[in-house]
Amino acid sequence: MSNIEKDTEGHSYFGGDLGEGKLVHSNSQFERYHVETREAPWRIRLPKKFRISIYNNCVNIQECVQACIYNVHRVGEDGRITDPVEDLCRGCHCCTLSCPKGAICVELNPEFQRLGNTYFTPERMENIFFEAETGRIPVSGAGYGGVFAGKGFDGFWFDFSEIVRPTRDGIHGREYISTTVDLGRKPPRLVFEGSRLVSEPPRTIEIPIPMILDAPLSSPSDRSLALALARAASILHTFSILKAEDYFDGLSPYASNLMPRIPSSKIIEFPKLIKSSRIIELDYQEEKASEERIREDLKQVRRINPSVIVCTKFSNIDELAENAENSARAGVEIIHIHIDDCIVEQDPDTIVEAIRSVHTRLVEKRMRDEVSIISSGGIAEAAHVPKSVILGADAVAIGLAYQIALGCRFCYGDKHRDDCPMRVEDADINLASQRIVNLVNAWRDQLLEVLGGMGLREVRRLRGELGRAIFYRELEEKVYGDSE
Repeated sequence: MSNIEKDTEGHSYFGGDLGEGKLVHSNSQFERYHVETREAPWRIRLPKKFRISIYNNCVNIQECVQACIYNVHRVGEDGRITDPVEDLCRGCHCCTLSCPKGAICVELNPEFQRLGNTYFTPERMENIFFEAETGRIPVSGAGYGGVFAGKGFDGFWFDFSEIVRPTRDGIHGREYISTTVDLGRKPPRLVFEGSRLVSEPPRTIEIPIPMILDAPLSSPSDRSLALALARAASILHTFSILKAEDYFDGLSPYASNLMPRIPSSKIIEFPKLIKSSRIIELDYQEEKASEERIREDLKQVRRINPSVIVCTKFSNIDELAENAENSARAGVEIIHIHIDDCIVEQDPDTIVEAIRSVHTRLVEKRMRDEVSIISSGGIAEAAHVPKSVILGADAVAIGLAYQIALGCRFCYGDKHRDDCPMRVEDADINLASQRIVNLVNAWRDQLLEVLGGMGLREVRRLRGELGRAIFYRELEEKVYGDSE
């Protein structure tokens, strides 16, 4: 379960008790935000990464047992080497090098290599599964064997200018690092008449992590998965986006942690859902939305619930910046820019360019601080969260990653494939929500490490700070000149 941050007067920073999203009032002192993780093994297992063969010329010298620090090779009760535990292998090849007879072969498992695709690679899927099962940061101890640079999020690196500063050493530091962000609209200025505030107060909600849970693809597990997501969002004190048509009464205990997604043309069909929600999302899909159109939709929503915070979602790559500007001018509090994972796989630069273009457009129009930006699409690993924030997002919506943690094999489109192994039954709800909580906690721990390495004490300071990153393409042009 998660604790609530409180100030010195005991005021709650986040709505929610330990798991059910109710307000907590306490006179205790400040408490650090903490998520309780526990082992959550899933019934679906990934293929082993490595395949180990012991040839018949093994003479039981047991040098491999001494050489392996991962306990892959063991001695049985009969004094002979047992079959290797392939799940523990990290591919360091110490055993093959130490065997005087050359009786050991370690090779990549072809079945493991067939997992995922060029974006959600087998290694990324393996990390997601580990994080969801344990809640811990995956550390192999064998160094980094991936590509040095690529496209999209792989095209830039963090500038860890203060990585040796011990007081801000990530999750182990002595100073507290805040991952709290605000969702909502802030006024450009406060107006007073004497000592009385006459301008509208900020319309924001604080969440303790810059991560929310995006709506899943449709599947036979819709109801059970929706409950698992809502429960996870409640434990994490964040939000779970839910398609309005998928709402059912069983979700009502988690209403304060739900963000219903309503098609912009169907606002009048969901008045009860709008009235009971703190935030709703209007989905404009591929449309080009004018300021007037958005303003009229806002009026329609406000007539139902004057206090609800409204988020607009756009997926049209060519119109993202203009739609974002129109939303900000119309009075929307949050803008959600989404690029489909299938598009990101084909061109990983699309999500990077989308976030930068929207952030830059609002900065140029002097409206950036008035709205919050949520980005989604291509969020495949923990590093993509702080990288999205550096590009200009306030928070990210995690989608396909948590579905992979539950057994999905990277389905695209509106629904999971018929042969997708992801299934969440009623009996799996608590376990599924724990895996989602574990995954988010592991990603938050890695976010803390990034902030600590940069010497930052809060994630808000990272938003739009391009100087905190090193862009490979720009560096290459600076060193070698423009090759074109």
